Amino acid sequence: MLNCGVHLKIQCEYIGTKYVGFQTQIGQRTIQNELEKAISRYFAAPVKVVGSGRTDAGVHAVGQVVSCLCPREDVKIYQFLLGVNSYLPSDIAVTAAEILPKFNARSDAKAKTYIYKCYVSPTRHPSMDVDHWQLYKPVDIERLRTQAQVLVGTHDFTAFCAELRDKSPIRTIYSLDIQTPTPHEIWFVIRGNGFLHNMVRIIVGTLLEKSDVQAVLKSRDRRRAGKTAPAKGLTLYNVEY
Repeated sequence: MLNCGVHLKIQCEYIGTKYVGFQTQIGQRTIQNELEKAISRYFAAPVKVVGSGRTDAGVHAVGQVVSCLCPREDVKIYQFLLGVNSYLPSDIAVTAAEILPKFNARSDAKAKTYIYKCYVSPTRHPSMDVDHWQLYKPVDIERLRTQAQVLVGTHDFTAFCAELRDKSPIRTIYSLDIQTPTPHEIWFVIRGNGFLHNMVRIIVGTLLEKSDVQAVLKSRDRRRAGKTAPAKGLTLYNVEY
């Protein structure tokens, strides 16, 4: 089956607990591998997808976007969604799709929003443990909000990067909001033009541990920042184009 020259823009949702991340890794179970297998099976032709970004092992998504060249033009979106989802495992789903003349999920992305969720409790709550990090003691929310604003804007985020995989450590954070949807939950809602390796998780760990985030930022030293928050609390919520 020949490629018809148009692109599919596909939104997907997944629970990352059982995967080593989004990106294909030989011999490992990844989100990208599962999507490619399911879409290729639907079209009865090999299909490779490009993701908006690489979520790490254990990280979830409700708004990940992928793109691929479409093997044919006569795609009925409703049938495509039903068909591909029937081939995907229960912890991954495609939730929307559209056909575009040209689209690349990675290079066309303008902004992304991640949410890191915590719950505060001296005892464990299994239903929340799937996508929250448990904090055992109350947190000063106003201190978090004040310190979070230090990171808004364009900065060198070397101190908040586990490993520099990109040419530049400069990133722009458009907003970083600390929300409390319930009395026992804390959500770190962060929107930016892109993120370094483990950047969001290190930001969360640093805000919870450190009293002078400005000094950490200026140091450009990962050793000055806080620990990397567990992957399970992080969800990719939205990608803007």
